[in-house]
Amino acid sequence: MSAPEALAVLWAEGSRRAVAPGGVAEKWFGAVPRAVVVWGGRVLVIEAVPPDGGPGDNAVVFGAGGAKRVRLRTPPGAGGPYGVIGSPTARLDESGPLVVVATRVADLRGRVDLRAGILVGVRTWR
Repeated sequence: MSAPEALAVLWAEGSRRAVAPGGVAEKWFGAVPRAVVVWGGRVLVIEAVPPDGGPGDNAVVFGAGGAKRVRLRTPPGAGGPYGVIGSPTARLDESGPLVVVATRVADLRGRVDLRAGILVGVRTWR
């Protein structure tokens, strides 16, 4: 069995466009994404936080071809009684993507669970 082809995404901070090399997939966003992380043939995009205080579920996972796989949610109660504002950023480490979630009282971090569509192992960030 051969290893899957590596996936790379061309994205510059401040750009509303992310492109897989060779033009395999291209995504345009209404506002500049906060972060783009590529791992295991998937692309995690942290969309801009809605300025109107809308839902804070701005972390979205796309497949290599650009189709949306899941919009991540924080587990119920993760933001406490003050609520979730949104995800300001994400980064990749040896265990996969780490998503930061801002709430009105503290910043949290969690790991992506694609099957459940939520962040797991949510803890205080920093």
